[in-house]
Amino acid sequence: MVPLQLGEAVSSLIAPASGADVVPSSRRPWSLAYAHIPTAACSLDVLLIVAISLLSATAYHEVFRDNAPNLLRYATTAVVMSAVFVPFCWKRGLYDPSSLLDWTAQARDIIVFWVWTFLLLAGAAFAWKIGSDFSRGAVLSFGVAGLLVLLMHRAIWRVVIADARRNGRLHGRKSILVCMHEFRRGSRVVKNVTRNLVRHGFEIEQVFFADDTGVQPSQVVERVIDVARSSEVEEIFFAANVQRWTEISSLVQSFSVLPLPLTFLPDDRTATLFHRPSRKLGAAVGVEFQRAPLNAIECFLKRLTDLICAIGAIVIFMPMFVVVSLVVKLDSPGPVLFKQKRHGFNRKAFMILKFRTMTVLEDGPTIKQASRDDERVTRAGRWLRQTSIDELPQLINVLRGEMSIVGPRPHAVAHDGYYATLVSDYALRHHVKPGLTGWAQVHGFRGETPTVDFMKSRVELDLWYIDNWSLFLDLQIIVRTTGEILRRRNAY
Repeated sequence: MVPLQLGEAVSSLIAPASGADVVPSSRRPWSLAYAHIPTAACSLDVLLIVAISLLSATAYHEVFRDNAPNLLRYATTAVVMSAVFVPFCWKRGLYDPSSLLDWTAQARDIIVFWVWTFLLLAGAAFAWKIGSDFSRGAVLSFGVAGLLVLLMHRAIWRVVIADARRNGRLHGRKSILVCMHEFRRGSRVVKNVTRNLVRHGFEIEQVFFADDTGVQPSQVVERVIDVARSSEVEEIFFAANVQRWTEISSLVQSFSVLPLPLTFLPDDRTATLFHRPSRKLGAAVGVEFQRAPLNAIECFLKRLTDLICAIGAIVIFMPMFVVVSLVVKLDSPGPVLFKQKRHGFNRKAFMILKFRTMTVLEDGPTIKQASRDDERVTRAGRWLRQTSIDELPQLINVLRGEMSIVGPRPHAVAHDGYYATLVSDYALRHHVKPGLTGWAQVHGFRGETPTVDFMKSRVELDLWYIDNWSLFLDLQIIVRTTGEILRRRNAY
């Protein structure tokens, strides 16, 4: 093939990304840099927290106390509040532009983190006996006003980012995408990859295709290098099938002449491998396909949280326990507490405790699930189920160490045996202690499981919780569960 023909062949493999997939490169009079948004949003959070603290203290003292507050003290408090709250948000990715566009998730996480941080510092002030140095009214005003302002701040970012993206003012790092092997021109996979890169702040200047049409990848590499050196490209991505690692290694070596970041995008079949944590084992590298349920520190934190919540709840609800026990006893014949065998951590059997809500006490190889308008439910039992008060005796299971406040809900042993044969990975739910509430429950998967698909969805959410456990996730679930109960959406 003569040089001219070769040049034509290579150029035929070069396709500018379509307008639907690429942010326009032309800049408007004002533009917003994708990479600067997290830092700007984070910095504004700190400034707003400090400003609201000072304004709240000044306004409260001016209106209700007619004296000047110690602004240095309130400013210091705001800085400490920021030092706790902002890293939480940063770690959760709440300052990422794509996250700032999700108002629902932002509002939920901001409320949880802000309330948790506020209560944490309030508890610390009480423990150190410095609470008397602050006006309670000013502190509460700061807590309420700070939350409202932070939510407004997120709402403003949502509008600004959406407008910038819509009008081509949101710009990111200029990049080139090189597609090899199964990543062919016009395929759905390539479109998804391009959209994902644009969504995460990259401007795809050009897309190069090196498919099996007779043109060698090395020829495409030469063209990519020429374009990179003659433009303002800042990064190169290449998508390829990891099974052809020899070609990928050669490609990496060829691109090493460019002083630019080079990022590999694996195919869907092997992408999950790169999401898993890895560690060095001497000269070898190990990829973790299954994490240990919880490490020693995580177990300690979760158990400590369980004990604090269980003891506190039992003390608060003790009068209710007495009243409910009397109501259950007087409403229908039978014991006050319902006991049933369940499987806990590592399938260890235990007896779960509930206030009795039905006229039957089933615990055997065949158990009929309770359904809406079930005739076996007593009059008092229907109300107890609607309010979830029937679950409160499980706080005793938590104290015994058989359950946790948050975790996959335990099913009857008969149901475990049934669904274990129908739902793959069902047994993995027993990698942690079962809970009073869980990630599946706050997503609407609670109560009766009428179909196998319903149970599969519940199990998927339970396994996601196990793989992504954190103390903050537990606190978020507890807060969301409270909301579900108050809305009476837990059911029958």
